[in-house]
Amino acid sequence: MRGLRGGGPHRPDARRARPLRRAGKLREAAAELEPAETRRRLLAFLDDLSRHAGIENERLFPAAEAMEQGGDFDLGAHPLVEACERATAWHNELRKVMTSVDRAFARTAPKHGFGDTWDAFCRGMKDHMKTEEEVLFPALVALAAGGPPPDNGFEGPLADLQHELAEVRELADRVRAGIGGANRQKKKILAALDELEAHAALEEAVLYRGGMALLKRWTEAAENAEAAENAEATDEGGAEEAGDGGAVVEEVARGPEDLGPVVEVIRTTRGTCSVCNKDVPAKVVRYAESVQLEKDCDEHGITRQLLSRAPDYWAELDRFYFKVNSENYPQRDFIIRMTETCNLDCPICLAKANTEDTPDLDLSGLEELLSQRRGIKIDLMAAEPTLRKDLEDWVRRVKETGNIAALHTNGIKLASLDYARRIKEAGVDEVFLQFDGFNDDAHEVLRGRRLLETRLKALRNLREVGLATSLIVVIARGLNEEEVGRTYRFALQPENSHIREVFFLGLRVLGSARDSLKQNHRDLVDMAMMPDETLDLLAAQEPSIKREHVKQFNKFYFTMLSNFRVKKCLYVQHYLVERDGKGGARPFSDIVDLDRLEKACDRYADTLGRNPQLARARFMLDMARAGMNREAMKLAMDLVKMQVLLKLGMNLRKVPERFLILGFITACDPFNFDSQVAVNCGKGELSVDGGFIDSGAVANVRREQRFDATDRRPGEKKRRKVAERKAARKAREADRPEAK
Repeated sequence: MRGLRGGGPHRPDARRARPLRRAGKLREAAAELEPAETRRRLLAFLDDLSRHAGIENERLFPAAEAMEQGGDFDLGAHPLVEACERATAWHNELRKVMTSVDRAFARTAPKHGFGDTWDAFCRGMKDHMKTEEEVLFPALVALAAGGPPPDNGFEGPLADLQHELAEVRELADRVRAGIGGANRQKKKILAALDELEAHAALEEAVLYRGGMALLKRWTEAAENAEAAENAEATDEGGAEEAGDGGAVVEEVARGPEDLGPVVEVIRTTRGTCSVCNKDVPAKVVRYAESVQLEKDCDEHGITRQLLSRAPDYWAELDRFYFKVNSENYPQRDFIIRMTETCNLDCPICLAKANTEDTPDLDLSGLEELLSQRRGIKIDLMAAEPTLRKDLEDWVRRVKETGNIAALHTNGIKLASLDYARRIKEAGVDEVFLQFDGFNDDAHEVLRGRRLLETRLKALRNLREVGLATSLIVVIARGLNEEEVGRTYRFALQPENSHIREVFFLGLRVLGSARDSLKQNHRDLVDMAMMPDETLDLLAAQEPSIKREHVKQFNKFYFTMLSNFRVKKCLYVQHYLVERDGKGGARPFSDIVDLDRLEKACDRYADTLGRNPQLARARFMLDMARAGMNREAMKLAMDLVKMQVLLKLGMNLRKVPERFLILGFITACDPFNFDSQVAVNCGKGELSVDGGFIDSGAVANVRREQRFDATDRRPGEKKRRKVAERKAARKAREADRPEAK
């Protein structure tokens, strides 16, 4: 999103000679490096960097400058094609050199505390080069030949070139910060990092500019061809009749008396009966004042789940979502249910903890998952993962394999500063803390205990050790609705900048809460809410948060994820605000022209189904033309970082402190389960009882079906163990001589 960063890329002529000038000085300095083998390898590394810089000076800069001026080329010998070929050869050499340099410095890295950082740096560079070779370069070659480009996701890597320099600098800065001390090897590594930054600056200035010029040329040609085809079809068949977007309109149908007439059926789908949890036909129905998910069970009749009280909003977002999420993308976020044991017995526990004799998950299960995937998020959770004595081993294993380690917890053990330090040192990237507001009476209803003091202490400890935090705020109708605005304002306080995200989770009917329904206790069930209702609450309590802006933001968000081929649930909606450093915030609508972005997103959605390549190409060009107001230009690089996180995984540790992410979320249960939504669930799951399931929504429903097959009640396992301990104690007392 070039426009969102502000300004154009670096001018290439300013950096043309810089890498070549530095190479000579570096070689002179490297001549003094000991031992000789390390000197040889580093010199080879610098030679390769210099050769690549020379290629860019000779080939890429003239090509980019000519493209910018609208020049024509002999497409049979396009300069970018030759540059891609040479770059691939350079990458192969650089891999060898990086490996040898890595080995050479591994002997000294532990002494200076930067070994792990250097490893991560090398992994990032190698992944980047692989993506360029397998995805970006073939697309540039195809575009140079007149297109069309392959539908291989090249748009993301091409867009990355505009901020590659920022990414390389971030990696390089971490290496620099970790080296410590002062010696000759340190100086040589720092010099090599400078050269890598110069290389990234060249790619940003040249390959991005040239690629975008080619993309624009092909897009214009494709749009002209499409317009000509449409005109010809209109001439032959007459004017096309306007449709209703696929909706089934039922003007005369009547709904329940309290809902009024059916306006339209937005979608037909499959759901689960709210009573028996069986798969049944379902449809998303729009009424005058609400949108409902209606399930039709042969045994229990029609059951309904309110989706929204803003029918225009929901109908538009629902249609848009399914236009841009027509493909089933690979899962990149996995819940790992480590244990079904907990140190609480929450009446709303989704896992129905302490109920069954399910053993803890063995580390080998995680190993199998990690052996097949890399660069994903691992959510260490279940009932309460901090009860696992080997939790730190799990965290280290996640980090060793290049993945994001997220810890989900009730926060009780984090009330110990020592424990917070231990999990930080183990490598936890982010903590999702159950935090249901400041009403301790509500905590007692939801969690069975008054937990406010404990949670505030946990939050202070997380701030002390510097762990990025997400607050998971369960909101129940009629119980703690006022906590939506109160928690939002709390998270904005300057001392809480470690809170990067607040998720408002409407209470759902799963696990222990659903068990209460089986026992004919409806109190918790009647408190259940959907995300749209929590959005209503925040908009009412915080006038700066507008529903229309949230809709526009989510269309943009869903479009970006579609471009990056990332799964995300329709039921999970987001918004973004910028902290003002004084306890207030500026909404995203004040930073970016959302009306303009929405038009670009609508064009993308309308084109994607018939021509994915054109849709993605045109969206990139639209983003390059979309901009921020001048006052927000300082946010450019931070917004670029947010884009990178959308693609690589939302690691809260990397979210700029100036931003606070808001989420309006739910957990799928038999009431709100929609099979078409579940396909795109943003989380998979691994557990002992359920095995591996690619959709967390499906995993929830299957778990409820297993619960339905047993008579065990929440907390039974714990009560049984307490009874066994009491019986054993009485037996020991009875065996004592004095007792006899």
